[in-house]
Amino acid sequence: MKSVGRRVAELRRAQGRTQRALAEVLGVSVQYVQRIEQGRENLTLRSLAELAIALDAPASALLLTPSTLARRRGRPRQVT
Repeated sequence: MKSVGRRVAELRRAQGRTQRALAEVLGVSVQYVQRIEQGRENLTLRSLAELAIALDAPASALLLTPSTLARRRGRPRQVT
């Protein structure tokens, strides 16, 4: 699930969205989105479909290998 989580994070960042913004669209907590991106959540097919819709991406895009397996550290910079 870690690669799915990293792929979710990649797609989210590519859209310039924060974890908070994605959480609001999904109707879940920011902590839940964080756990997804860390690969600590066991996602159902329904959850994957909801994520794909929220990210405006095909569900198969969530299953692709992330562009990097390196973990990002620290707080992201604010884009102004």
